[in-house]
Amino acid sequence: MKKYQLLFLLLIPILFTSCRYSKEPKVFSNDKVSIEYPSYLFKSNDIYPEPNCIFQAKNDYRDVYFILVDHGQKPGEKGFEMMCDSILNQLKRNMKEPKIESQDSSFTINNLKAKEFQISGVLSSEKQDHRFLFVVDVFETTDGHIYQTAGWLLRHKRQLWLKDLQKSTHSLKVKS
Repeated sequence: MKKYQLLFLLLIPILFTSCRYSKEPKVFSNDKVSIEYPSYLFKSNDIYPEPNCIFQAKNDYRDVYFILVDHGQKPGEKGFEMMCDSILNQLKRNMKEPKIESQDSSFTINNLKAKEFQISGVLSSEKQDHRFLFVVDVFETTDGHIYQTAGWLLRHKRQLWLKDLQKSTHSLKVKS
């Protein structure tokens, strides 16, 4: 009996430490870009099945998702604004009860022109409806190349992971 108690006492710390995530972010990098993302997200290929999606990560247990999309060169002089409007309108069309959570904010980060918006809405799956919050950033390089990041999570869990998604988004760096 004492053997089992000792074994049990040894397993508890192992189980506890194996379920913890590192505070250090992971890094995705290719020949064009690099971006940091939380250690509790895991690389995936089934979130956004488009060829221009260059990075995808998720945690199904926490219902947190993150993608990085390469849209290529902007389409014309007003291409950046057109892309922002197109992405926002596409999101609105694909959800029920869309609600703008925060006004668009424009800023410059890591030498990239950026625009961020947050929108929530109901997404349906089999016999379930969930209100998700999306934080979407569109970036333009000095030569007119456009990248997009998008992170989403259950809206009622935004206090837990929204800041992590925004930190990831703002860590995007384009290599020269």
